Amino acid sequence: GQVRSSHFGSRAQLAQRTCPPTSRVRSRGPAMARSVLLPAILLAALCVLALRSVAFVPAPSSPRSVAPATAAALAAAALPFAAIATDDLLEYNMAGEFTTFMTGGYFVVTLGYTAISFVSYLLLTKLKII
Repeated sequence: GQVRSSHFGSRAQLAQRTCPPTSRVRSRGPAMARSVLLPAILLAALCVLALRSVAFVPAPSSPRSVAPATAAALAAAALPFAAIATDDLLEYNMAGEFTTFMTGGYFVVTLGYTAISFVSYLLLTKLKII
């Protein structure tokens, strides 16, 4: 039916006052695109400049040469430590073979978490939470 009118007017009149005509919206589209384009270009240029100063390290100016006397002194100072250095084989638990420590740890952790889970379930059911 009938279009109800109120003190604002009919629905058609209200829509006409609040909604802009489509021709006005279409003409504003390219202008809005141009108004967004300039700040986007400026923001991109600013990001490039910021990343350029942070991301790239300048090349080294010239390699520093160590004086021969300094190199000889360092080599002479390291000789006593090289003479007494031992070549011990350290046990590495993650090499793939089963060790007593790894097997014991497996059972301790598994049984411990099973006990925690059981006690938690028991308490939650007795308190009627689950």
